[in-house]
Amino acid sequence: MATSNEKSQQSSLTSKIPLQIFCANTDLGDHEPPCRKPGSKACSGCFLVQYCSKECQKIHWPAHKLDCKSPLIKETWKPSWHMERREPAFMRVSFVHNSFGMPKYLWGNVPAIDLLNLKDNEADATEENFRLLFAGDLRNFIKSVLGLPQKYTGMLETVVNDRDFDLVSRNVILLLTALHFDPDTAAIIMLHLWYSALLPGRILHQLRESVLPLIQEVCMKIQAKPSGGMLSKKWTLGARSLRLVLPKEDWNLLLSYFEVPKSLSATQAQKVRRDTTMACQRKDYLDRALYKIPPGWRAGTMKFRDDGILLPFSASRREFDTPNPTFYQNDSRWPLADSAGPLEGWSIDEVLQKLPDAKNDIYGALFFYLKDLLTRFCKKIAKISISVQLLHVDAVDLPDTLRQCGVGEDSFDRIELSNICDEVYIGPVRCLFVLGPLLRTPASNPHATLLMLFLNAIEETFIKEEKRGNVDFDFDPMRPYFPRLDEILSRSVYDPDNLNVWAATAKFRDFDGLWERFTKDCRLHEVGNATGMVMKENTIVPKWPLRLKQHATQAEFSRLQASGRTGCERYAEWRRAA
Repeated sequence: MATSNEKSQQSSLTSKIPLQIFCANTDLGDHEPPCRKPGSKACSGCFLVQYCSKECQKIHWPAHKLDCKSPLIKETWKPSWHMERREPAFMRVSFVHNSFGMPKYLWGNVPAIDLLNLKDNEADATEENFRLLFAGDLRNFIKSVLGLPQKYTGMLETVVNDRDFDLVSRNVILLLTALHFDPDTAAIIMLHLWYSALLPGRILHQLRESVLPLIQEVCMKIQAKPSGGMLSKKWTLGARSLRLVLPKEDWNLLLSYFEVPKSLSATQAQKVRRDTTMACQRKDYLDRALYKIPPGWRAGTMKFRDDGILLPFSASRREFDTPNPTFYQNDSRWPLADSAGPLEGWSIDEVLQKLPDAKNDIYGALFFYLKDLLTRFCKKIAKISISVQLLHVDAVDLPDTLRQCGVGEDSFDRIELSNICDEVYIGPVRCLFVLGPLLRTPASNPHATLLMLFLNAIEETFIKEEKRGNVDFDFDPMRPYFPRLDEILSRSVYDPDNLNVWAATAKFRDFDGLWERFTKDCRLHEVGNATGMVMKENTIVPKWPLRLKQHATQAEFSRLQASGRTGCERYAEWRRAA
């Protein structure tokens, strides 16, 4: 626990990072301090920024008018290929239709879930002990902790595993930050470590001063240990503990995530990032994505693409002068795809509840949503008994590694597999054979659940069925959302509205029929019987959480269209047969 002097130092780390919407009159000159008054009045021209007064708004107008009057945020904006009357790059036969950039998923690509969801399972359970297994980043872990009852007195044991060391190292640093700093300070540091490409230099300096020594101490102690074997360290603070299990070489590699490559300046880091996020050859892809989202959100989307700093639209970026080393382990490559965005990993409905008066500042809403969520998380873990074990192994090797850590079969109340059950990864059959036995039996916990997420199964099955000639499509369900549907379909195939219609058809497929076809093709129920597993009714998360609901409103349809998702993302829940 931090002393009062340490708390004072910690609060100064984030003193210039906004905890509320400040006046947008910022950064007009190199030596002119930004206005620090609250922004109480939204600009009525764009609803992207807020001002404290008409005077500040007038002073700031020469800078703000570029955003406020931008054609991009108007309903009339059209993609460049349309204005230039040419074929878009993504429709060229010679063009490869794939993502651009690196195939890492450091932010997740579906909204976070509460893996316990106690209200529909163990109910109140204020004194019950739980053991949970997570995959990937910390989103689902954090949501699950926050889902515990307010008066929870049980013990929460968790394991978080991933085979991507970038992701594991970030999880380590984020959790050590949560344990070391006071909740308000920790939340802001975690938010920017997680999502911002640049950091205030003093934050990285304090992480090196306070968190890095914890890793260095371990590396010093294991110097004489042979390479290859698993080595562990457990940090304990009161009723909280964090245990990290890594091979020796990974412990040493972890040190580099606190250091910016020597040759990388902030300017160079931004160029490296923009070479992916703002790549000229992806202009048509970007325009296509922008055309699908609400006009008011486009400016914030482009601002984040450009600077990579998660802040309200009007907030000063002046303090963000140091590359975030958890992204920049390589000085010549941004680790994410150009389409990756922080909004994908959280419920858009929950984020929208945090919208300020500047109602088009969608990234500002996400900033305040995450600040609140992470603050509550840090406060929660200070009040409960919790242990977290972080691992870096392939999922198929997980049972052996857990056994070495003293965790065997019939151990977990929940197992979350992310989408490693997709055929492109491990597939559902191996997941059930390898990881199913780790789940508790019904006699031990009748609510114990193994959760699979299928991101690709429905699309892959649709393509197979289409090749077999088994696909018919009815445009009628789309008509409420495209009032001029017939007229739009009569336009050029390059017309952006026509393209939007055809992209939207994926949201109106027979997902249930395609799922049934998929389960038959891979004999999922038979495999379950062979592995002693049974597919159960979903009680953790809905089967189709992103699917367009029947009689959905235009706003709900528009949000799904903006998300880039089709709604075919399918969760399957399993229990032990006996």
